[in-house]
Amino acid sequence: MKLFLSIILSLATLGFLTILIISTIDREGRQGRPGLNEVSGTAEVQFEVFKEIYENNIYGDEISYDNYDVIVLDFWASWCPPCIQEAETLAQGYRDWKDKKVKFIGVALWDNENSIKSFVEKYGFQYDVFIDNEGKYAIEYGVKALPEKFFINNRGKIVKKYIGPINEIELNNLIIETADNNELPWRLQFKRRNIRIHNKN
Repeated sequence: MKLFLSIILSLATLGFLTILIISTIDREGRQGRPGLNEVSGTAEVQFEVFKEIYENNIYGDEISYDNYDVIVLDFWASWCPPCIQEAETLAQGYRDWKDKKVKFIGVALWDNENSIKSFVEKYGFQYDVFIDNEGKYAIEYGVKALPEKFFINNRGKIVKKYIGPINEIELNNLIIETADNNELPWRLQFKRRNIRIHNKN
């Protein structure tokens, strides 16, 4: 029975990896780029445990996880139009939340260092960004299209997944909802009524 279950599990894992590889084939038949999430919204969280990523960012500094209440883990790329659409929102979101124990991490997929650095400087990203050219973390998180975001609380639980370009209101609401799922009363230094929401519609 154990052998049978092991075989089934192995086949299921192989099937998932095959689907992911197929989903990252570009129009010329080369593996590399995932699809694009043109439509936005929350999506089902397929697994709940966040695995800390220990990589150096594009400037050579190691990513740390000291003293956070929420992590926003964003999979994106400089060549991705929906990612460009939300870039200013994320840059401003980091500035609004950086002193409130909210950590942003950008995972750039199938990209090159020069393009990423130009993008980061153009839009004013001030948070950790690193390049995942082999798709290692994309596979771990089941990312099939860009952009995709994971909202993680201070217990390392993935509370929400969001696909497609995000706006400021949605970003703020998801951060608050994630913090509300923390094990201890969260310590963000603000109250809901004091959060400035800029509706850019």
